[in-house]
Amino acid sequence: MEQIQIHRDGLGTVVSFSGRLDTVAAQALRAPLRSEVDRAPASLTCNFRDVDYIGSAVLRLIFEAAREMQRHNARFRVVDCPAEIRRVFALTGMDHLVESEPGSRCAPEVRDGVLRIFLTGRMDAVAVGEVREEVRRLVHKYRGPVRFDVSAVPYAASAFIHLCIDASKAAKANGGDFGVEKVRPEVAQVFRLAGLPSLVLSSQ
Repeated sequence: MEQIQIHRDGLGTVVSFSGRLDTVAAQALRAPLRSEVDRAPASLTCNFRDVDYIGSAVLRLIFEAAREMQRHNARFRVVDCPAEIRRVFALTGMDHLVESEPGSRCAPEVRDGVLRIFLTGRMDAVAVGEVREEVRRLVHKYRGPVRFDVSAVPYAASAFIHLCIDASKAAKANGGDFGVEKVRPEVAQVFRLAGLPSLVLSSQ
C-alpha cells in the first residue's frame, strides 16, 4: 500500500500520508518528502487523515520539512489528524504545527464503565472554548465515573480548571465521580495553586 500521495496545484503542495508510519516507512518517505521541500512551493500541507500510527522517525521528517519551509518564509501545516496522531504531536511538543479544528482537541471513550475524555494540546482559554460544549454534553449525559486524560496537555490555564470543576459537579450529580489522569508536573502545579490537588488522580 502506497503511504504517500502528492498533489500539486497553483496554491502549493498537499502530501497525504496513510497507514502505519514507522521507522521502515520513514526510509521510504524521506526522499519524496525532501523532493517536495526542495521544489520550494508556496505552501506544503501534510494530511494525516488515513494514518493510524506515527513514529519518531517520521515525526523527525515532518519537523525537518517544517523548519526548511519556514526558512523560505513558506507556509507549512499539518491537517486532518485523528485524535491519536494529534496526541503524539502534542506529546512531542509539535502540536503548534497542527492546524486547529473544532472539536478535534477532545476524543471520548467508554471502557470498563468509565467515560474517559482524551484532551490534546495547550488548554488555554481559546482551546477550552473550542471543547467546552462538547465536554459538557458528554459529561452531563453520562451516568458514571468521568476521567480527563491529559497526558497530551502541556499547559493548562485557569479556564481549564473551571472546566474540570464543572465536570466534577456534573459527574457527582449523575452519581459518578471525576478526576484528571496522567497529569504532567507543570499542569499538576496549576491544580495545586488553585487548591484542587484532589482532582489529580495520577501524574506522569
